[in-house]
Amino acid sequence: MNKSLLIGAGIIVIGGAAAAGALLNGGSGEKNPFNIAQEQTNPRNDEEKIEEFYFEELQNKDRYVFCAGKETISGNYKNTIAGIEEGEINYVSNDLSVFDKHSNKLYILGRSIDYRYSGNADLSIEAGQGILQINESGNTVEYYKKNSAPVRIDYNSKMLFPAPERKKSDWVAIVTKSTGTVMGLTQTNTEEETGDAKTFCSHFVFAGDPLKNGAVITPELFSFKGRCPDYSPYPGASFSGDFEFECSNIDSKQGVELLKDYKEREEMRDGFNEINNDAEPQEDNRLKEVIEESEPVQSPEDIQGKLDELKNEMKADQQSR
Repeated sequence: MNKSLLIGAGIIVIGGAAAAGALLNGGSGEKNPFNIAQEQTNPRNDEEKIEEFYFEELQNKDRYVFCAGKETISGNYKNTIAGIEEGEINYVSNDLSVFDKHSNKLYILGRSIDYRYSGNADLSIEAGQGILQINESGNTVEYYKKNSAPVRIDYNSKMLFPAPERKKSDWVAIVTKSTGTVMGLTQTNTEEETGDAKTFCSHFVFAGDPLKNGAVITPELFSFKGRCPDYSPYPGASFSGDFEFECSNIDSKQGVELLKDYKEREEMRDGFNEINNDAEPQEDNRLKEVIEESEPVQSPEDIQGKLDELKNEMKADQQSR
């Protein structure tokens, strides 16, 4: 075909498109003189279309394999930084994962986590001693796109990662009840805060003989059970416990439906948290009023100061007699 004809045809198409655009936008200052309906783009609709395409892509059986699984971490945590703290950890995660044959990795796309910790600590100071009772509990639901999903297993390096990092670090409620005795006077105080789960089980390597290393690998199932490697997350702290993980293959359509369910549950949780956060200022103000109206909590230093004042008063009375 003559190239000049192609070029000419291209100019006509471009010129026609430009003319149409000018007419729709009003070439002489008048907007859309023919009142031709223009398609309005909706960012939300575009986002939904992209997401549906993503879900369809995950059903490509030549590349992806879904599995539903569960991991459990349980054991003893010790901390000798401030006194001696010791307690039991129980971490359970129900996961939806996908294996990508191209990257040779198993990714967590959705998970629901239940976490509990119960511990005690003994504190000793010059003026007295104290006992701490620590209770931690939390539930969370997470949904991930594959490009930001945590890796459960990297088959390239033969490594398995227990409890990959969570999305948020403030989903656990931590309640610490302290009971202290100073010079014969006992005081109890309760503090509440938020934090992340204590998950100090280090990674496993199952290279060589999988069965010998605690792993069972079949076309339909991956399972692993083992003692967590000796690991100290920071000086003075240690964890000794057991890890179990199992993931069974499921149909890709079922996997996508479960993934959508995780997405909806995470959105519901976030919406609920937003409502609570909006209500917090009023609750905080009321709490502040109650605290201001009530008697302030006395610290060991305050108690000691009052004891010293009382001793001085008694000594002055004796001298005046």
